[in-house]
Amino acid sequence: MSKLKNNIFKIVGIILVPAIWFALKYLFNVSGRYLPSPISVIDTFSTIEPNILIHFTWSLGRLIIGYSGGVMIGILLGLWLFKSKSFTDLLYPTIQSLRSVPAAATVPFFLLWFGFEETGKFLLIFTGIAFNLSITTIEILSIIPDKYLIFFRSINKQAENHLRYFALPFVLEKLLPTLRFSLSTAIGLVVVSEFLGSQVGLGYLIQTARSTFSMNVIFACMLLFGVMNFAIDKILVFIWGKIIYWKS
Repeated sequence: MSKLKNNIFKIVGIILVPAIWFALKYLFNVSGRYLPSPISVIDTFSTIEPNILIHFTWSLGRLIIGYSGGVMIGILLGLWLFKSKSFTDLLYPTIQSLRSVPAAATVPFFLLWFGFEETGKFLLIFTGIAFNLSITTIEILSIIPDKYLIFFRSINKQAENHLRYFALPFVLEKLLPTLRFSLSTAIGLVVVSEFLGSQVGLGYLIQTARSTFSMNVIFACMLLFGVMNFAIDKILVFIWGKIIYWKS
């Protein structure tokens, strides 16, 4: 009975936003300038050339490449800094400063360095994720429970000398919430990266639609980004459950 109730709430949660959208549009007769009709948004999927799904595919590809690379390098950087206290003292302030810089503020630099090439877009997403993950990795490893530290001292070893068999599994167990939050951040970075002279991508559509107040296009892109985030988040949770198999 409890499972059925949970499923009902999930279904209601899915249809709640569309229901509110319909109510605001048709019961309160909100102008299309402020809130497009569901029909106009659906028409967007067939009227935009090239097809909006092609833009979706490009944005999805940029997200997967930039996010995956940022996660891997971020974790490895954090482990390396954990192993070397000297480099941590040297680089930690710089990494903390860089990760606090808004992505939009870095767009002129990436344009100057890489022009309109895809490399700049990938690196913008990559750096926005990697620095956050490296700091999170260091913070996780800085609060290792005493029982583990006592064990390593008892065998005259250091925890930072066992990256593969101790530090990495310890980080992976606790990193999922940060990874899920970083996924949403990465989608925002995809939008910003597609301001770098893109001719295709959902971020490019949002930018062009903004100048003409085409709210139906913006809503369609928002819906696709929402679907993208939801689907990848579910896949990420599933994959992470397989990676940390010892917790199953």
